Amino acid sequence: MATGDLDRGLEDGVRWARAHAVDRARLGRIVRAHTAAEVVALIEEDGETPGDAGDTAAYWSGFAHGVGRVIRETAEPR
Repeated sequence: MATGDLDRGLEDGVRWARAHAVDRARLGRIVRAHTAAEVVALIEEDGETPGDAGDTAAYWSGFAHGVGRVIRETAEPR
């Protein structure tokens, strides 16, 4: 896995999730996605891999983990 692509995906995922925080159901589906294609399908029109990403699987894996980070940060305590 290309670490740079993973890190960039993580940062982009955090930014994207914060912008779409009201759609918690979709955020949860992104975190549970099994493939890069599933993540792309879930983010719809925003789902284009950056042109300079060498490892798209690493990028989208990082993206999903970034979304997961936002979910954890914004979760209500039980």
